[in-house]
Order: sequence, then structure tokens, then C-alpha cells
Amino acid sequence: MLKSSKQMSEAIERLIHIEFKVDRLLESGREDSGSRAAAEAYAGHPDQVYGPSTYAQHGDDLIILNIFDAMEIERPSYIDIGAHHPVNISNTALLYKRGSRGVNVEANPNLIEAFHQLRPDDVNLNCGVSDQPGSMTFYMIDKWSGRNTFVKASAEQFVRENPAFRIELEIPIEVVTVDQIIEKHCGGVFPDFMSIDVEGLEYRILKSITYDRWAPKLICAEICGEGRAEKEREISEFLQRKGYEPVFRNRGNWFFVSSQYRFAVTGRVS
Repeated sequence: MLKSSKQMSEAIERLIHIEFKVDRLLESGREDSGSRAAAEAYAGHPDQVYGPSTYAQHGDDLIILNIFDAMEIERPSYIDIGAHHPVNISNTALLYKRGSRGVNVEANPNLIEAFHQLRPDDVNLNCGVSDQPGSMTFYMIDKWSGRNTFVKASAEQFVRENPAFRIELEIPIEVVTVDQIIEKHCGGVFPDFMSIDVEGLEYRILKSITYDRWAPKLICAEICGEGRAEKEREISEFLQRKGYEPVFRNRGNWFFVSSQYRFAVTGRVS
């Protein structure tokens, strides 16, 4: 655990995750220094309803805000499962900046202090999430990576595809269910929005929620990796049976809206 603000600052500076490392290996240097400087100098325009910034990997936070705008919900509450970092590649950082509050769940003990420092008004939980409470092995590729996972096959796949990396550490981590979090930390009321990015456990976790007791209005689920098409099919079919409609997908995530908001978001009655 970090003990001082100096250590905290150093840790945040070092939070350049594997995603960034891989992206830089793949980049071809298309941006020159002039274009980067112009982008950094841009302060936004008054007509940009949600401002000029996005913190999410694929602009997901802007999609989320647009969907909730259609629902006429100005400050949606959230639960961010596999939250990773309070700002970097975050689906909920922009919501927090705009006044929303919620619960962040991050299994990596090296990352939770950053949430306490940068998202102090949220509930920040250092644990994993699965379909059963208990303890699971957490496979760590490095101290800070968003690729760390409870699914050994996912970690091994990433290492195969990126031979510069390897599984550095295997540690036991407490895991709880979504229902337990809602009961204990949300007063028995499911937040408006659920983001779930857990490197392969998405389907198991989604299936474990007691939907006839409580449920979010919008779900953003990461679906990627080996067997993506099959994962997309099983998650989409399951959530549709639970009363959700897929409304958007991007390079990594699918968005599902509760059927009660179907018309507001899509303009379709059924």
C-alpha cells in the first residue's frame, strides 16, 4: 500500500499500462508534433454538450452520456466492475467529473489507492467479482496492467500474442457477487449504469445477477478475445431474455439498454 503523496504521485506516473505499450508498438507514428500540439491546445466549444474530453478507450463515456440524456437522467449512478484506474481508460471518470457517483470494484491491490485519491466520493472496493463468493487466483502480467485477470486462459492468450510479456505473479483475491455489492454498498438499489470489464468473466457475472429483484438501466460489457463471436452471441441472447436490447457496439464493448427505455433510446416500440 502506498504511504505518502510522493509515492502516490510516482505510482500514478508509472501507470502506463500494457494497453498503452502494445498500442505504441502498433502505432506507425502518423501524428506529427504539430498535430499533437494543436490537439492539446484545444479547449472545447460551447456547443459540445459533454465537453471536449473522453477518458474511455473508445469514447464509451460519450456514448453512455448520450444514452442517459435520451432517458432524461442527468447524473446516472454507476457500478464499474473491473474499474482498473480512476481516470485512464475509464468508462466512468467523465460521469464522476460531471457529478455522478457510484461504486468502483478493482481486484488489483496495487491500483485501489489511486481510486481513494482521485475518486474519494465513490465507494471503492478492492476485491474481485464472480458468480460465487470466496477466493480466486488472480493472474498478474504486471503490477498495473488492465490485462490482469482471474481467467488463466485469458492471461495465457495475451502472453502468447504478446511474447514480450509473461504472467509475473499468481495471488489469491477475495471475490464477491454483484448481488452482495448491491445489498451492502448500494442500499439495495441497483445503480443506473453497470460497466463490466473483467477479461473473460463477463458472462458468468451477468448470469449471477438477480434481475427480477434489481437491475441497471444500461449495461456496457466488454466482449473480446478468443471466441469473441460466440461470447457476443451468448451474452446478447442472455441479456435479451432478461429484458435488454443491444443498442450499440464498438471495438471492445456492447451496450444493452433495459426494454423499458427502448423507445427513448432507439425510437422503436418493440
